Amino acid sequence: MDVIHTVPSLGESGGGPPRSVSQLCAALVTNNAKVSIVTRVDEDDPMVPLDSEINLSALGRVEKSLPARICSTDFGDRVEELARSVSRPIVHQHGIWLRSSHEVTSASRKVGTPLVVAPRGMLEPWALQHRKWKKRLAWHLYQKRDLASVTAFHATAQSEAESIRRLGFKQPIAVIPNGVELPELKQSSVINHQSSDTKTALFLSRIHPKKGLPMLLDAWKRLSPEGWRLVIAGNDNEGHSIDLQEQVRALGLQDVVELTGPLYGSDKDTAYQNADLFVLPSYSENFGIVVAEALGYGVPVLTTTGCPWQELEMHRCGWWVDPTPRGIEAGLRAAVGCENTVLFDMGRRGRLLVERKYQWPGIAERMLEFYDWVLNGGEQPELVV
Repeated sequence: MDVIHTVPSLGESGGGPPRSVSQLCAALVTNNAKVSIVTRVDEDDPMVPLDSEINLSALGRVEKSLPARICSTDFGDRVEELARSVSRPIVHQHGIWLRSSHEVTSASRKVGTPLVVAPRGMLEPWALQHRKWKKRLAWHLYQKRDLASVTAFHATAQSEAESIRRLGFKQPIAVIPNGVELPELKQSSVINHQSSDTKTALFLSRIHPKKGLPMLLDAWKRLSPEGWRLVIAGNDNEGHSIDLQEQVRALGLQDVVELTGPLYGSDKDTAYQNADLFVLPSYSENFGIVVAEALGYGVPVLTTTGCPWQELEMHRCGWWVDPTPRGIEAGLRAAVGCENTVLFDMGRRGRLLVERKYQWPGIAERMLEFYDWVLNGGEQPELVV
């Protein structure tokens, strides 16, 4: 099976999509699929690791001196070239709204290649309201027509599938979650958590208005949890960190709140290993891969009902609260009031959940089952709604 994935970027700064796409592709390769990725590479943004069997010739490279939107190889031309070079390809596009995604849709139609689109949360109600006038224009110019022409959709949660349906699209939707690589836990880190007098709450995601961080800072000030500190880490492409830093100063939280900027590689691993609680106060997430990552590290999670993680309550490994100031404060109060042993047991249950449900080999098998059905028909898989 020849699968062509397209994603706007595989740079570390891109957050969840570069990590999940690269890891999904590696798992597909392990299951004997032939995989290509069409993307852009910026020399100033280190690329996430890729399996050596993935076709790297599909990468459109960006010259350092050029704006990021200028690519030496057009997305549509590259997709068309790859699709014509094999007998029965399938294209899996990650993300919408961009010129590159429009080019991919047009190229797939031209070649007659089945196209699966993963909106990556970009059709969620909150996302549609963010910069809504620009999106409304794009919707009428090309995006609605492009989505109406795709073969099928890939949603990472049932809630995302419902958002797609609300917009009137009737195509099949595969509900297949993202996965994570289960990390090895350092015994010294576990011992330190059980004996440390200072606990750490960690936010590690893209710094963006939809993440609800002002609500978190306000709740932190109101509770002022004794013996806790808050670490906010992540890449910021929109300057939201400046507003957060001003809020930290205005609230007098400089001694207990740290904004670290982006963390990659071993620094990111250390941040997870040192965390006692993970907090993602987002208004909207299609999946929230950082939730699965944190659980994989044995860290209990506090997130909102804007994220499809009701399993936190079902498996007693975290808190799932309303994306409101009152909801965030109530969840945070419950979390910081827990004893070390309670937090440890919650984290242990979360890691077991990830080990059982969110590992890449099983996810790749489901994705290949879906691809095969799109290409060859037959009985509809249970994962398709």
